[in-house]
Amino acid sequence: MPSPKRKKSEVQDDIFTEDLYLGIDIGASNLKYGILDSKGNIVYQRSHSTNAQKGLEYMLVSLKRLIMTLQSKFPKIKSIGVGVPGIVFNDGTVKISPNMPEWVDVPLGKFLSNVFSLPIIVENDANCAAYAEMVLGAGKEFESFIYVTLGTGVGGTIVYKRKILKGEHNAAGEFGHIIYNPFEPLDTKRPFRTGVIEEYLGKNQITAYARKYIKDKPDSILHSYEKPDPYFITDAYEKGDEASAEILRYVGHVLGIGLTTAMNLLDINVAIIGGGVSLAPDLFLQTAAETIKERALPHIAESVQVLRAKFTKDSGFIGSALLARDYGQN
Repeated sequence: MPSPKRKKSEVQDDIFTEDLYLGIDIGASNLKYGILDSKGNIVYQRSHSTNAQKGLEYMLVSLKRLIMTLQSKFPKIKSIGVGVPGIVFNDGTVKISPNMPEWVDVPLGKFLSNVFSLPIIVENDANCAAYAEMVLGAGKEFESFIYVTLGTGVGGTIVYKRKILKGEHNAAGEFGHIIYNPFEPLDTKRPFRTGVIEEYLGKNQITAYARKYIKDKPDSILHSYEKPDPYFITDAYEKGDEASAEILRYVGHVLGIGLTTAMNLLDINVAIIGGGVSLAPDLFLQTAAETIKERALPHIAESVQVLRAKFTKDSGFIGSALLARDYGQN
């Protein structure tokens, strides 16, 4: 009798004869992780709540325990990549992570290197996702593109001539911090967050806008949902809800304005959009592209492409694993 087929999440290392690469994506809401083979195929993946509310120390201990567990299960792991939202220096120090307030000057690279002898890389999560798209995804055919990830937060990466543009402080590409509304009252605690595009395109901000918008739309079926978040906005739109269509057009317009600014500045005409919010109906990205065509410099407007990422929700851990495979250092 043949042995039963094991699920991807149940695969054991005993069936592998080649090297494996671990990638971890630490998000403000969820922690996702997976293992790739040498060709970039996912052989194992899982996700669970980040539990950021339990504090930094809890998260670091949990991360260490997770990696140890995976090493024992998959002893052929040859490198470890970790993606973190926010500004990450070359030595793996997390300078700041706006959606995880305790993450300030956290020497994550050093912390992991002191425990594990494998090559390790710690990188901005959007850079990880962009690398996945560049190597294996929607960016394979392009020399240069802007990558934007839309989730709890809004991140971005600039890929120029097949390299990630890092900037003077390893923080280039922070698309979520393009100033969208300069007339917002200054947030005195975190002035750098005042009027930025993340405050309009983050998942919670889209939900808040939708909740406010439908107050004057009593016929919208969004009122029947638990909350008008991007997932339910999509569901309502697919059922013909016009209020949901207008919300998608609004957030698409905001995205398009932000991309117009970035494209005009960088002279790049391709944008790849990832993250959970990117799974919204085509109307969302179509509106963004139409906005760019209306507002961008002519040479950008006539050739602009706004594409959905190939990997969307999994790109963070895929990219971090690939980066560690290609560039990780002990």
